Amino acid sequence: MYDHGIRTRAELLAAGIRPGTISRKYHRILPRIYAVTAPTPLARCFAVTVWQPRAVLSHRTAAWLYGWLPIPEVIEATVPPEVRVRVPDWLRLHRRRIDPLHLATGATMPMVTREQALFDCMSVLDGDERDRLVDRCVGGDVDGAAMRLTCAKNFHRRGAPALRQQLRERAVGVASEPERLLARALNERNFALESNIRTDGYTVDFLDERARLVVEVDGREFHSEPGTFRSDRRRQNHLQLRGWLVLRYAAADVLQDPARVAEQIIAVARRRRAARR
Repeated sequence: MYDHGIRTRAELLAAGIRPGTISRKYHRILPRIYAVTAPTPLARCFAVTVWQPRAVLSHRTAAWLYGWLPIPEVIEATVPPEVRVRVPDWLRLHRRRIDPLHLATGATMPMVTREQALFDCMSVLDGDERDRLVDRCVGGDVDGAAMRLTCAKNFHRRGAPALRQQLRERAVGVASEPERLLARALNERNFALESNIRTDGYTVDFLDERARLVVEVDGREFHSEPGTFRSDRRRQNHLQLRGWLVLRYAAADVLQDPARVAEQIIAVARRRRAARR
């Protein structure tokens, strides 16, 4: 018996269930593959691997199984190029040869590794959804060096240019969504700043040592309390008395137009770098 309530037609017949009963009692989800009850997304995943034994769960489905993305509306798997079958609306099959090194070990169903799943997502995601995924995973669940190696091995495949760009522009070490967007905007302009780093006894949001510049992104929910407000003022005075220029931006302004904020920061930093030289 298969897990997740999935049965093949041959199994059901072998159990003495008549063909007419099979069609009435069970949910046919793929050719000769049935579900005992209404199939869940996990059951659909398992059914695909039973129906196509060489199938490997990949792309957004693998990302969901790794806990990075919400439950996908369409299950995605990768099969060898010669596999040509009709699929239902809830299933999408990608075709390519799977390197055994790109298969996850210890998984309950055949699926690609974390690095390969992230690489695959570069070809099917775009915009902020892709940015968020990379910022969340690289340096956390996915090792940056391993990701660059995966990109190099797949240099000829769709998704490689997007991933190379993502690895250059990803936000590292940020603590909030406004900070993530600002880090992205700075990196896109080849002007990366250190983030969430300590200097002169305080942890600051962004820092440019060469310009003696500190950038703070103030969220209303964190900086409106009287104690926090007073602490922020003391910190700012402490840093400025030691030669740091402190730029403060409201989180709402960063969320509305991170590019404008980034360009202003870059202009100030360049002027201060030139003056310090």
